[in-house]
Amino acid sequence: MATETRQAHHRDVALHGDLGARIRELVTDAGDTLGREFPAHDLSRAATAEQVLGYLWEATVADLLRANAVQPAQLTRLTLLLTRIRDAESAIDEARISEGVELLRRVRRALARMHDATTVDELFSRAPEAACTLGFDRVLLSTVENSTWKLHTMNVVGDPKLAEDMVAAGRDNPPRLDGTLIESDVVAHRRAGLALDVQRNPRVERTLVKMSRCTSYGVAPLAVQGQVVGMVHGDCYRPHREVDTADRAVLNLFAEGLSHSLARVRVLQGVADLQRGLQQLTGGVPLTARQALPQPHPLLSSREVEVVELLAAGEPNRLIARTLCISEGTVKTHVTHILRKLGAANRAEAVSYWLRDAPIRTR
Repeated sequence: MATETRQAHHRDVALHGDLGARIRELVTDAGDTLGREFPAHDLSRAATAEQVLGYLWEATVADLLRANAVQPAQLTRLTLLLTRIRDAESAIDEARISEGVELLRRVRRALARMHDATTVDELFSRAPEAACTLGFDRVLLSTVENSTWKLHTMNVVGDPKLAEDMVAAGRDNPPRLDGTLIESDVVAHRRAGLALDVQRNPRVERTLVKMSRCTSYGVAPLAVQGQVVGMVHGDCYRPHREVDTADRAVLNLFAEGLSHSLARVRVLQGVADLQRGLQQLTGGVPLTARQALPQPHPLLSSREVEVVELLAAGEPNRLIARTLCISEGTVKTHVTHILRKLGAANRAEAVSYWLRDAPIRTR
């Protein structure tokens, strides 16, 4: 029986219901049958339970090998014990399958939370929070441009200040993907990676891991048309749990779905930009409060600039959505981001800040 191999390739899951109690009863019965005591273990986790079952199996087989000295009644008890051990292992496998199905549903739900995103910036801004529903409590999304790792957005459950500080630190000194970091391999081979013993690992970005104080993390690539354009990092700091190969697989599955969404949003954004350009060239229906393409702003994205300009013109969400060809839900999301970025308490205050600090627009 290859218990160690099974553990290395299976995700550890909690044993709910009566399965843990069933295995504890099996351990007790095995002790009576084999005439020895087995150490007590916490059998609420699959990995530990499988270790115990493996030990019981080997002890039972050892007694069976002494068949000449085994009475027929004892032989029957040993054979039955082996059957019960196999049944318990099968039940653990079924628990893992059920957990895997539920996990796939959670990944699907996480991706669905971003389905109405219409710009790359909006998609990237919302992705870390969505990924934190998959068992991670800290998720970082970055872009990759010209072998440079550029931090974009991070979500830290319960500590938004740390997220802001880490993104700021990464933006101040963007790491180079020159082969020295684990992320270089992720980009070069378009394959998810796992960083262990992070605080002593020479192949991690020292500034970021020192700030995070993490001990392990997973990282998966975002690829569009075969080219890596970004990365998703995730770790489990608050539960003080090491990230494992199963977490890496989950993160990679999320990243694959996000990559498909990214490709779709790029097309939508390109079409929207083309429509705006055609309106400007053909003298189509004028866009209220805008006489030219929005100018760059140090805090707001180009789409957020469009939204706040329409807010300043007194447009309600419904008309803003119609003008920009987006949903009202997306408008509300943009308004939330605008309030946060401008430090405004409400829409009126955001408009006043915008009118005071808005870049000069051409007439």
